[in-house]
Amino acid sequence: MNIIDDLFNIEYGQKEYHNKEWLEGCEGKTILISSKGTDNGIYGYFDIKAKYQCPIITIPSTGSIGYAFVQNYPCCVDDNCLVLLPKEKLEIESLYQIVFQLRNNIWKYKYGRQITPERIKKQEIFLCEINKKYNCYKENRQYTYIKEFKELQLTENVKLGNICNIKKRNAPPQNSINLEGNIPYITTTSKNNGISHFTDEEPNFDKNCLTVALNGSVGEVFYQNRDFLTSGDNAVLYLKNEYSDNLSDKEKYFLLLYIGIFIKNEKWKYNYYRKLSQDKLGSIAILVPKINDKIDIKYIENVIYSVILE
Repeated sequence: MNIIDDLFNIEYGQKEYHNKEWLEGCEGKTILISSKGTDNGIYGYFDIKAKYQCPIITIPSTGSIGYAFVQNYPCCVDDNCLVLLPKEKLEIESLYQIVFQLRNNIWKYKYGRQITPERIKKQEIFLCEINKKYNCYKENRQYTYIKEFKELQLTENVKLGNICNIKKRNAPPQNSINLEGNIPYITTTSKNNGISHFTDEEPNFDKNCLTVALNGSVGEVFYQNRDFLTSGDNAVLYLKNEYSDNLSDKEKYFLLLYIGIFIKNEKWKYNYYRKLSQDKLGSIAILVPKINDKIDIKYIENVIYSVILE
């Protein structure tokens, strides 16, 4: 049995990233970790120098208190998080065990009782032997990783508006329609694929597209596989002919999911008071992998599987 203090040096993240307004327009490849409890704590990617080398553990001391993550890529960390730096090399399996045990203690903390180095360093940690190593698991899965996704084959930077038709249409308000039926009514909720209700109204968009919330949960993206009804609070994206010609339905599906990754990576820029618009959406840069001047759909499929499995 160990305690955290035996295994790690503990420090707060970087004060210079407490206020992030100055980072706008400074997009790059370095990960910045914040006190988010989702997406491995990633706030965004910026043109800044990484301070921390991997692997380390980050744990929000405020915000999503206690949602610890293992960081596998060089990064910066804001000062709303604690950074746990191994005193000696720890196997990746051990780090994930520690993260699990840290999360089991979330109940001890709240906004008025934040996690501090003094409080966390006394936590007991039990480490057991793992027969199957994580690296072997990755090799056996044989899929492309996020790091490769960011560094390899990305040969063309294309604005989203040049890849997709971006549409908006009005729809009857929810309080004026029958909320019983089989047609999904897509709103700006971040849950249930954006579906708030089902109605018997006629759909105003066809299936096989992306919906992007311009209001409410701004920047939330979903793939819609059924005809649906939505209002002007959502943008609806269909592939342009030059990007969909000669692609099967499955390949179009993967390409749209791939585009959705880039949109979600931009959502941190927007909120209820700083709305996302069709013009801003259309200007998002999509890194398009190509082989012989054709989109490398197989590579894109591997990216999607890596996002799902990582």
